[in-house]
Amino acid sequence: MDTEEQASLPAERSTRAGGPRRPPLWKKVSADLMDEVLGGVFDSGFPGELELAKRYGVSRGTIRAALRPLREAGQITAHPGRKPAVVAGKSTAYGPIYSLLASIRESGLHHSSVVLAQHLVRDALVAGKMSLDADTEFFHLSRVRLADGEPLGLDQVWLPAAVAVKLMQADFTDAALYAELERRCGIVLDGGTEQLTAVAASADQASCLNCAEGMPLLLIERTGCYRARTLEFRRSYILGERITVATSFGCKAGLGPRSD
Repeated sequence: MDTEEQASLPAERSTRAGGPRRPPLWKKVSADLMDEVLGGVFDSGFPGELELAKRYGVSRGTIRAALRPLREAGQITAHPGRKPAVVAGKSTAYGPIYSLLASIRESGLHHSSVVLAQHLVRDALVAGKMSLDADTEFFHLSRVRLADGEPLGLDQVWLPAAVAVKLMQADFTDAALYAELERRCGIVLDGGTEQLTAVAASADQASCLNCAEGMPLLLIERTGCYRARTLEFRRSYILGERITVATSFGCKAGLGPRSD
């Protein structure tokens, strides 16, 4: 336990004279964070110690003590000098590319978005992708994803308005779509497909991403499912120079132990 933690915890164990002994503050913070981790609140990225200390109005030592049970339970990672990250949360059901984009926050970069469109539309092409009637109404969100204020990608998503109309009330300049989908609509996607294709930036895409027309982009086209029903169609155009996709295959011998 570091000196800051030693200094902060005793004061937080104080009790009223004659009253019941209150649990240490770090335990209350830890229990709150555990509930949020299990509830998928941090699937788009776990906050750092400073952010948590500001949120709860406590010292970093208290936050370190609160995070220790989460690390010991295997709910978050523990890498010196790096922000914690949620381990095997609900994001695993959202696919590897979703997890890749979520790593923006985990790497310490500030994530934000410029919302280009947030409205209800009808789109026969999208309806066909989701095997729905051509006149189906969709909630449509289009935004430029930023990392530390610099464009990372153009993200476009459609969900049936019948289940997602409440997303019209959300502020997506900073909010995570899947967190809002769960909070407002009670839906957590549980499967889907993703397809990656290399494309060249169109004039409109180049304007949105502040890059040259023809710049290589990684197109990620995905469908998301909930209880065997397709509820999401999404296209993400990611700047090729700002992203790396890594995978592994074949024999794992010699690669060292793995926890997954």
